[in-house]
Amino acid sequence: MAAISGINTSAMIKVATTFGTAVTAGAGNKLAAEITPSFNAEEIQARSIGSGASIPADIYRGAVKPTVSLAGDGGYRNNLDVLLACLLGTAAAPTEVTASQGDYKHVITWNTTHPAKYLTFAFESTSTTVLEMPSCAVRSMTLNVDSVPGILTYSAELLANDVILTGTTNDNTEIDAATFTDTTLIAQEFSDLFRINVSSAGALSGSDNFSITSWTMTVARPLDFIGEIKGSSGNGTPVESGDPEITLSVTLKQLDDHTYYTAFNAGTQYKCSLDIQGAQIGSGTNKTFKSLFPKVQLIKEPTYAVTETGVNTVTLDFRALKASANPTGMSSTYPYFEITNTLSTSLLA
Repeated sequence: MAAISGINTSAMIKVATTFGTAVTAGAGNKLAAEITPSFNAEEIQARSIGSGASIPADIYRGAVKPTVSLAGDGGYRNNLDVLLACLLGTAAAPTEVTASQGDYKHVITWNTTHPAKYLTFAFESTSTTVLEMPSCAVRSMTLNVDSVPGILTYSAELLANDVILTGTTNDNTEIDAATFTDTTLIAQEFSDLFRINVSSAGALSGSDNFSITSWTMTVARPLDFIGEIKGSSGNGTPVESGDPEITLSVTLKQLDDHTYYTAFNAGTQYKCSLDIQGAQIGSGTNKTFKSLFPKVQLIKEPTYAVTETGVNTVTLDFRALKASANPTGMSSTYPYFEITNTLSTSLLA
């Protein structure tokens, strides 16, 4: 056994359908991300008054609710798409945009049942040992572009049923053998699009282009384990423990007018989209990463502070909501994603 450096550590995630049962990594299951696992063990301490001892004599371990936090660079096929699909819950078989060019469009939509799918996650802790979580549910993700041009980055938190230290389904050899299918990162360019208009307007178009300098999107679907006597060991399937929350924060380089102050006061509702374009796939369409919001509303007044002698930025913080009907040009009442890459099967297959 030997220690292993961060850059030499291999990690994997793979969709798993049966809670509590790990699946083996293979092609397309490699994961490059910063990894922070936690057992989150509860501590149970007996009452000590009257014991005559100056420190407790015993301590008991309660429930273990493992989590792992991931932080990485977003790519068109480096498993950011799989994490998003597991978080939202539905990803049907993709459609090829251009015949025989391998440009497959994946639509990731909101599933009212959460979690609908699980992930097996594992990474090397030393050259001969692995830390494995057989069933993980994605309960939050944050996507971010700090500046343009810039790489899309993400952070995600996964809730796991257990941590396996020996007898793992994925050992060092299997994790090392896992591969990426595409390492191209999602890069925001000057030519990419953010579009916004009032909900009642027609489909978003070139007249709705809106210049922003950075953005942050957070999708949270609270999950937790419930301690229960059930005749078997370990955690049962996780359950939703709170309301989902989706926010979108965009930053403008300067304040041009009071449009969004007025919108905040009036409670104006909008629809918007973020569209990032990558390289062309064959002679077909481009790789794309598109986020669509059928209904958003400012949750607080625009943040505009005059603290610099030069240009002072302004931040708009929106809350994503469920629309009553699909807005013109959109195919869902919930926020959703459209990702075009070279994967010909469902992200949740």
